[in-house]
Amino acid sequence: MQRSQHMIGMRDAPDPLTPLWHATAPRFVEPVATRNNLSSLAVDTLVIGAGVTGLSTALHLAERGARVAVLERDGPGLGSSGRANGQIIAGLQKDPDALIAAFGTEQGERMVEFAGRAPDLLFELIARHGIACDAERTGWVQATRSAREMKSLERLAASWARRDAPVRMLDRGEITRLLGTDAYAGGWLDQRNGSIQPLAYARGLASAAVAAGAEAHYGVEVGELRRERGIWRVSTNCGELSAATVVLATNVYTSQLRGVARTFLGRTYLSAYSVQLATEPLDEALLRRVLPERHTAADTEHVRLRYFRLDREGRFVIGGPGWLTPPRSASAASFRVLESSMRRMFPQLARVRVDYRWAARDTLTPDLLPHLYEPCPGLYSALGYNGRGLAIGTALGSVLARRVLGEPAETLPYPTTRASSLPLNLPSAAAYYAKVALARLRR
Repeated sequence: MQRSQHMIGMRDAPDPLTPLWHATAPRFVEPVATRNNLSSLAVDTLVIGAGVTGLSTALHLAERGARVAVLERDGPGLGSSGRANGQIIAGLQKDPDALIAAFGTEQGERMVEFAGRAPDLLFELIARHGIACDAERTGWVQATRSAREMKSLERLAASWARRDAPVRMLDRGEITRLLGTDAYAGGWLDQRNGSIQPLAYARGLASAAVAAGAEAHYGVEVGELRRERGIWRVSTNCGELSAATVVLATNVYTSQLRGVARTFLGRTYLSAYSVQLATEPLDEALLRRVLPERHTAADTEHVRLRYFRLDREGRFVIGGPGWLTPPRSASAASFRVLESSMRRMFPQLARVRVDYRWAARDTLTPDLLPHLYEPCPGLYSALGYNGRGLAIGTALGSVLARRVLGEPAETLPYPTTRASSLPLNLPSAAAYYAKVALARLRR
């Protein structure tokens, strides 16, 4: 099969909503198939989606000798993965004690250990494959505006400390110094965590997967999935493909597929948009006052959630909730609210120019946890990251690879759960949203 060099970079015309990471990631050059018909493709496993989960799955499969191909409509990381804030966070939205209460001591502790080590796996992959993605492991701060909430953060930090995690509490004075804002009453610091350039990371994973023996095919639009005589048939704009196993790593875009993917998985989550903005590079004086030790940070708010960091050039990057639909322009209300909040929290940034604004589509699950699904024999999926997809998505890719290669589900560190559809009627949907809101308030 002939191959050529396929380059994925910036569009010719600038987009006012271009993510910072799209503008600053190295151009992606990857050998891909030149043929338009992939129907004769001979692999054991098809991975649909080239975000971090799909690419991690393909890499781990290829490293163990499996014949695997990745099918992607656009390019590696051009979905939600390459639009993330780039924070690498250990654990899940549910704290260790809540996981043990929900899954029992044995399974709960396995999940806690697995999620706690997710940053280790990610940073090990970066080091092993030489992925140039501005990786920093400077630690993550979770802050609270409420002095009354400090007790719950103390319990959370203590639960990780009992498991030998490098964590400690921060009082008002120290958190003000570390973050550069007096908006918070205190918080805790987790040294396991850090940051990456997320699009560069996804592109690096793609290159590593191909170097390990995986095939990657971009510009492939997947339509229907169906199973016939023990084989999966996948219809695409490049012909119909077949494989013994399929991994759906499409996350928020799963509902756009047809057939069993949409029937069994397309209604297991809700989606909404988050928004982010990035400033011009800060000067040295500002860098001594804003995140002076380059921690990443997030708070415990819900409607007013804010998460922020610095990039390699010293730009201040901040994000928060958007709406159910994406912003249409740089002057959208969600961007204005976020910018106003940034300047109020960090008055030293009052005159700093905002250079980038963008949105990302996120998944939301009823229990605020990602899920592994096996809705049909030979069909595997992981989705529902609830804003924490980079570390845990990478780690779940390794679990999916183990399962595809035949490891029993009950021996894996993360459980496989049954897929259940969300309600479609309006009263039930409203009740569901209320349930999710309450869950967030209680976490």
